Amino acid sequence: MKILVAETAGFCWGVRRALDQAVDLAKKIDGPVQTFGPLIHNAQVMEELTEQNIHSVENLADIHSGTVLVRAHGIRPETFAQLRATGADVYDATCPLVRKVQKIITKYANDDYDVVIVGDDHHAEVVGLRGYTKGQCFVVADEKEAETLPSFDKVCVVSQTTQNDDTFARTVEVIKQKARVLRATNTVCEPTRDHQRETIDLARQVDLMIVVGGRHSANTCRLADLAAKEGARVLHIETDGELQESEVAACQTVGVTAGASTPEWMINRVVEKLEAFRPETTSRLNTYLKQAMGVLVASNVYVGLGAATLTLAASLLLQPTVGREELWPLVSAAGLFILAMHTVNRYQERSHYSGWGSFSPRVFQRFQQIMLWVGVIALACALGLALSLGFGQGLALAAFGLLGALYGVKLVPLSWARHITGIRRIKDLPASRDLATALGWTVAAAIVPLLTVGSSSPLRAAGVIGFVFLFVFLRSALIGVRDVQGDKIMGMETLFKVVGKRRTKAVLVGAVATLTALLLGLTFPWHGLPLAAFVFTVVPYTCAVCWSYHQRLLPKGAAGEILVDGQFLVAGAMAFLWHLNRQ
Repeated sequence: MKILVAETAGFCWGVRRALDQAVDLAKKIDGPVQTFGPLIHNAQVMEELTEQNIHSVENLADIHSGTVLVRAHGIRPETFAQLRATGADVYDATCPLVRKVQKIITKYANDDYDVVIVGDDHHAEVVGLRGYTKGQCFVVADEKEAETLPSFDKVCVVSQTTQNDDTFARTVEVIKQKARVLRATNTVCEPTRDHQRETIDLARQVDLMIVVGGRHSANTCRLADLAAKEGARVLHIETDGELQESEVAACQTVGVTAGASTPEWMINRVVEKLEAFRPETTSRLNTYLKQAMGVLVASNVYVGLGAATLTLAASLLLQPTVGREELWPLVSAAGLFILAMHTVNRYQERSHYSGWGSFSPRVFQRFQQIMLWVGVIALACALGLALSLGFGQGLALAAFGLLGALYGVKLVPLSWARHITGIRRIKDLPASRDLATALGWTVAAAIVPLLTVGSSSPLRAAGVIGFVFLFVFLRSALIGVRDVQGDKIMGMETLFKVVGKRRTKAVLVGAVATLTALLLGLTFPWHGLPLAAFVFTVVPYTCAVCWSYHQRLLPKGAAGEILVDGQFLVAGAMAFLWHLNRQ
């Protein structure tokens, strides 16, 4: 049985944005975050959000104060006023694409146009849009319902953002016959179009189409309808628990897609269950490799190995004549320190909604409790090794270790934070994760070796420190992209979330160019074959990783991190080969 998974399946960026806002608020305030209506049409995600003190409130009468977040669907203007009148702090997570529709309706309503909304009458988005009209407002689901509309002098026609392009076009053709002046704007959003196009294409290739998502999610139900119209047998499920082997027994090809409210880990679990029904769909070796990658990444062993190999390269770049007896404690201390800090920080985020691969958040959190002890032991060993190298080395690691431990701790009282844009912790600072990660790795992989083995010149030392910082910053930014594309709710602690996709690309290109210049600079003076020339071979690898991000080919889950952190292993391997050759 062949399994085809839609590339666009899962959270749309509007849903991610609303979830990020809710999680950020929950981290900054002391009380619960109340969302006016369910933040997302997915019962499993809502259950996880409840554990983070994010709760859905349906009625205005239940809100008396506290913090209220307006969900991505938007609300009526008068409802905004009523929410503010309760004394609550009101935050708006309305999707910008929905807000665009609100502005279109407002513009034409002010010019005395009637309004027709093509969509689902009782959908939360449509209920909110109706509040922006002033004259007559009608909601129709399709061209058949449009036949019952009255005649119009002037009419504005818009669409619910999760509607279907063809339905909208056919409906507008009917309304044209009933209006003297018609202004129609197709406001179906691009993520919806991408979801629908790929679902239609996939449905034409498969015997069975599995649609994963809430049964009350309008966009998910529409995907199921579109697939059915292409002649495919459709199975709409909310979780992998609903899958039965008998339903796929006779299928040669199965397609999997998901609505905009479905996280990646739920999609992965459906795929893995399908693979379990037909073990021949994946080789035993492939299964073992996937499991091994998942354990290496989730346990932070792989990232620790990456830090160790990067430290090897940096130490040799600083002092090419350093011996192995000095390299081993440097490499071991850095690897254990980075493993420990990533483990401790991930444990601090154990209540954060971020399932890993096919693991639900709860299973992943239980695993992290075991890993916390591993992290504590690794940190103690790293500090011991650093102190054996010298007091300054131990102090450097201890200082940054303390800073890392405080990364997610609320250091600023809420009353003060209100005057500094709500910043209470280090991680609340924009792009803090990418910058803090780069600094931490630089201390372990470059500063500690510099204090231990020295450098032939201050300029070389600065070049190596810059090389390590940029290299790790690139890694962290790309992992942030992977997390966002993989439906992890990140808040604003990554570069991608702060500056957006286009500027992230520009920053990555600039970082690669600077990294290339630094490595070229470190090749001088050219005596024999310099180490920097060996390490320079990592640049094409880094360019390939950045290109895969640009093309949205960067794998999700553990595979993405294996690929990105492979840069450090390449750099370390080339340094080790150079060292062996020199011996």
